[in-house]
Amino acid sequence: MVVNTYWFEIIGEESALCGEEFFIEEANQRDAAEYAHELFPDETIRYLGRVSQYEAEMMGLDTY
Repeated sequence: MVVNTYWFEIIGEESALCGEEFFIEEANQRDAAEYAHELFPDETIRYLGRVSQYEAEMMGLDTY
């Protein structure tokens, strides 16, 4: 199974987490988005794109 790294950001202006960026490792973007919403159910989340594992490591964001 191929695992990809998808980049997300919490964008809800009223949220204490606004601006928080993180990665989800999943097989496809749909599953990654679903998992992001499970992790942060009351937040507005924006998909920023797919990155390599190397890029994710260099950026140092939390990975789920």
